Amino acid sequence: MKQCLGCKIENRYPLCKKCAEKPFLVERMRQILASLNDLTMLKKTYNLQYAEIKNLNSSSFWNKKLSENTNLEKQDGMTRDRVRIAFGFMPKGAKKILDIGAGQGFIEELLSQRNIRIFANDISGVSVRNLKNKFKGKFRKESIYKMKYPKKSFDVVFALEILEHVVPSKILTLLDGIKQILKKKGSFIISVPTNEGLEKAKNNPSGHTRTYTENLIRAELAIAGFKIIKLKTLFAFKNLYTLKKISSKILRNRWQPNDLVILAKTA
Repeated sequence: MKQCLGCKIENRYPLCKKCAEKPFLVERMRQILASLNDLTMLKKTYNLQYAEIKNLNSSSFWNKKLSENTNLEKQDGMTRDRVRIAFGFMPKGAKKILDIGAGQGFIEELLSQRNIRIFANDISGVSVRNLKNKFKGKFRKESIYKMKYPKKSFDVVFALEILEHVVPSKILTLLDGIKQILKKKGSFIISVPTNEGLEKAKNNPSGHTRTYTENLIRAELAIAGFKIIKLKTLFAFKNLYTLKKISSKILRNRWQPNDLVILAKTA
């Protein structure tokens, strides 16, 4: 009898019932299937048959997290780089953009410098109120699972540090919905954390429901019909950020990347 991927991790079989009840093992299974480019088997794992990391992402959770009204320049080096790289991935001719889960509005700070129609949403009422006070645009308090925008509406959709908060059973539906509201040749610009050690952490302060690898986000985008055009890796150095960032380009195997910024378009 074939052993499951959890019972014998090097094999390519789906998880047995016991292993399917362990969310981090399920995530590990997805990472392995993605590394093998087994998209057919991978796609079958995105349903409620498999356990999910507890979802903490409520309005009250994010109201508390976003209670401090801050700006991009006050953030750590990796966050500043991540937002600026994402902004740099945006095509120059873009006129209408949607920022999903806008949070503190870091990308809006840069977008507001251009003649661009800004749309954004967030599950947090605190976030939406602050966005309306700081920027010109149309801002909604809404769940990313219940977005209602006309098809082919946007030149660009941003989802910066968002997909890791989306439960696996809904991620492919969300990605398909984003594809529907993008214009032809529209840009999907995302960032996701990697190598954050969530399984070993005592708690989940950021409410992440995924443990992404580069292979896994590549596979999910491919399943959803997106083609990656650009990808940048970032490192979360707490000290000497600029120096270590330069060193990481030379000492390529010394550190593991902690974030990915991706420009994708419909395949």
